[in-house]
Amino acid sequence: MNIKHDQNNHGLRRALGAMAVMTSLAAVPASAQVPADIEAGLIKIGQIVDPACTAKLYRPMMPANDITSTVTPIYPGITIERDVSFGPNPKDVVDIFAADKGAANRPVLIYVPGGAGNKIELQVREANAFYDNIGRWATKNGMVFVNMQRHPGVNWDDPAKDASAMIQWVQANIGKYKGNPERMFAWAQSAGNGPLGTYVGRPELYGPKGVGLKGVIFMSGQFNILPVQVAGFPGGPGGRGPGGPPPAPGASGTPGSTCGGAGPNGSSDGALPGRTVGQPGGPNEPQAGGRGGPGGRGPAVPPEEQLRRSTLPAYKTTKVKIMLATAELDPGIEGKMSAFNQAFHDELCKEGPDHCPTMLFEKGESHMSEVFSIDTPDTTVSGPILAWIKKIK
Repeated sequence: MNIKHDQNNHGLRRALGAMAVMTSLAAVPASAQVPADIEAGLIKIGQIVDPACTAKLYRPMMPANDITSTVTPIYPGITIERDVSFGPNPKDVVDIFAADKGAANRPVLIYVPGGAGNKIELQVREANAFYDNIGRWATKNGMVFVNMQRHPGVNWDDPAKDASAMIQWVQANIGKYKGNPERMFAWAQSAGNGPLGTYVGRPELYGPKGVGLKGVIFMSGQFNILPVQVAGFPGGPGGRGPGGPPPAPGASGTPGSTCGGAGPNGSSDGALPGRTVGQPGGPNEPQAGGRGGPGGRGPAVPPEEQLRRSTLPAYKTTKVKIMLATAELDPGIEGKMSAFNQAFHDELCKEGPDHCPTMLFEKGESHMSEVFSIDTPDTTVSGPILAWIKKIK
């Protein structure tokens, strides 16, 4: 069902439910909602990208330990290997979570983070709990979890090549961690959509075993799907050339403006002790992810080159299943799917119902709560994603 946004009637919104999962053929009834106190906090923060303030809302629902804790194991029943190298760059590393009990050949969930690409958020100490939360959730649900550290490259497809190297490494090695390399899923959020979306849409980047993924979840982000035009997105009216990881949809506000005292986007108040700039968990690099800094958007790209870089032809033939997710409180969202997700969905649906992506509209969630909510009582996002993964053969 498609639930329209009504900011003036929160009671009605809660009665209708906190999310809608849609495909081109049917609607799945709502089954979860954002807790009332959390929803109020998210509405107060507003439609901005605010990791620090959002972390303060969700941290009390997490275990007492996080990556800064000295106890071993920090999460009982889960073995974690940190900073496992898959390539030559110091940031070519992953964290791997596997439950101690259970059979082998478990599904594998790969997470590709947004922002500057940190596999542990760094803005404030409370944020050190994320994205271990997704790893705990995955292991509780019978999966092996792989969390990728991202970093910028020089060429337009360097981030996608990095994703390719990581996926090929996981294919070759995940059996050691009881994972099944024939049943792998990848989940990208925000700026992580660029590398993962480009990888899946450019078959020349695949390794000898092919794309290596059964399904992908693209959450609150975008990538090059020319000649489809989406206003304000790379390649569309008002957009810049897709030369690097694209920004989140809409305008980003300044964190701390609504909850007081938190550092701005890119703050390193939660950097891990003993880590330096350039190391995973170390302080963010100056202007990382900004328009003029590493990972920024770069200069405009000629239209013919933009079109050559498109991922759309491969998506029209891929067998990889796709979920497209939009948070209600994402910047620029007005009660419906993002313009990118809707356009991408509609274009792929032209290839037939089996090729049509699943759509998830996350009622009550924000750009950061959609990932910070995982492994908490707020199952608005995790519930539909888990059900979708289980359905894919």
